[in-house]
Amino acid sequence: MTPNRSIAARVARSARLLPVLALAFAAGCNLDVVTPTVVPPASTQGEGALPTLLAGAVGDFALAYGGYNNGNAGEGIALHGGLFADEFISADYFSTHREVDRRLLTVSNASNSTVTLHLMQALGSAQRTAAAYAAVPSQTNSAGHARALSLGGTIYTIVAEDYCSGIPFSTVDAEGRPLYGTSKTTAEILALAVAKFDSAITVASAAVDSASSAGSNADIAASTAQLNFARVGKGRALLDAGQYAAAAAAVASVPTSFVFATEQGTVDDRTKNGIYSLTFISSRFTTADREGTNGQPFVSARDPRVPTRKLGTSRFDGSTTLYAPTKFGAYDAPIPIATGTEARLIEAEAKQRAGDYGAALVILNSLRSSSGMTPLTAATTPEQQVDQIFAERAFWLFGTAHRLGDLRRLVKQYGRAQSTVFPSGNYFKGDIYGNQVNLLVPQEEEQDNPNFSRASCDPTKP
Repeated sequence: MTPNRSIAARVARSARLLPVLALAFAAGCNLDVVTPTVVPPASTQGEGALPTLLAGAVGDFALAYGGYNNGNAGEGIALHGGLFADEFISADYFSTHREVDRRLLTVSNASNSTVTLHLMQALGSAQRTAAAYAAVPSQTNSAGHARALSLGGTIYTIVAEDYCSGIPFSTVDAEGRPLYGTSKTTAEILALAVAKFDSAITVASAAVDSASSAGSNADIAASTAQLNFARVGKGRALLDAGQYAAAAAAVASVPTSFVFATEQGTVDDRTKNGIYSLTFISSRFTTADREGTNGQPFVSARDPRVPTRKLGTSRFDGSTTLYAPTKFGAYDAPIPIATGTEARLIEAEAKQRAGDYGAALVILNSLRSSSGMTPLTAATTPEQQVDQIFAERAFWLFGTAHRLGDLRRLVKQYGRAQSTVFPSGNYFKGDIYGNQVNLLVPQEEEQDNPNFSRASCDPTKP
């Protein structure tokens, strides 16, 4: 076996080196700085190190989620999963991008391996940060601790939504050596996510109470933001698990105006918004429109929730028309992670599942009214109602790593045939779409992790 090839071994190496931790020592995490390659171990120990660790976890999550400025690749899970689904299409000639776009991934796909590695690095960073907060009594019930817990819960949720059931999660020991994990089912991963969010809710609630007692408005606001982040995250994970009523209950108190997003920068390439870099600057990806017959009309609908800018024709393939998403129109454009809009969408779906479509439609139209949009026409059949709810989710949550999970839910929870949900038929660059409905565990993990079996990870099952 090649040493340090597996995802777990590479995560272990990153834990030993403590790479790219942003130097942010204030209450917030300012990512608009040049990040060092290595942070001295002394800077990651004790209460004084917590802001540094948290900034590292925040930065690692932003990179794994939205990507970074690379030029050729650098995509995060939001773009990678959206390419696999119907949000983005490949505008270049890279075979790795085309495989993802066609839903015909090979286990050796380098793009998929890198995205997976960054997710696992971000998870490890969040877990180490949460453990560091828990070890400092004065910071156990703090907004920072809650944030680290919710970042970990969000990664678990996204992995459960986007990857095959059976993906392993590995950790590192005290010496930084990889401890290879066993395969976990989607249900097990979602249970881990809910547990993380429950812990975050407990911590954030205590932080709000403490800040209220001290009369600190700034701390109240910071802690309340983390409480709402955890509530939306829990609702999302419960929705994925098919627990609709519980999901709605989890988000009930989240205000519709709530937005919690990544923190992007303009100085360091690692903190620059990867979606902007890869759609506006290098134009290797672009917004999809009715992809593979089943895709949403993200461009032609001219919907204010997914505004695009026509940039001409791809210089790579000479034929693909470029429509860059202005939602991510700058290097420092934040990418929403959890919002009050998502909370309302969760409630709307729960209402429809409980047989109260009328209440669901009121929620959907209230959201549209807040953006100056015309109300929806009532759907007449349960199938059309589901189509309507998922179309609204597609436009509201565009580019935020929700779409692939939603397509899989339509197959798994609603009994739709994958050929009627995912892009299917003739692929626009030739050949046809594949039949995969989730992302693969990379080959490196199979080679080095003795606990992982490829048979436990079926890419054609939702």
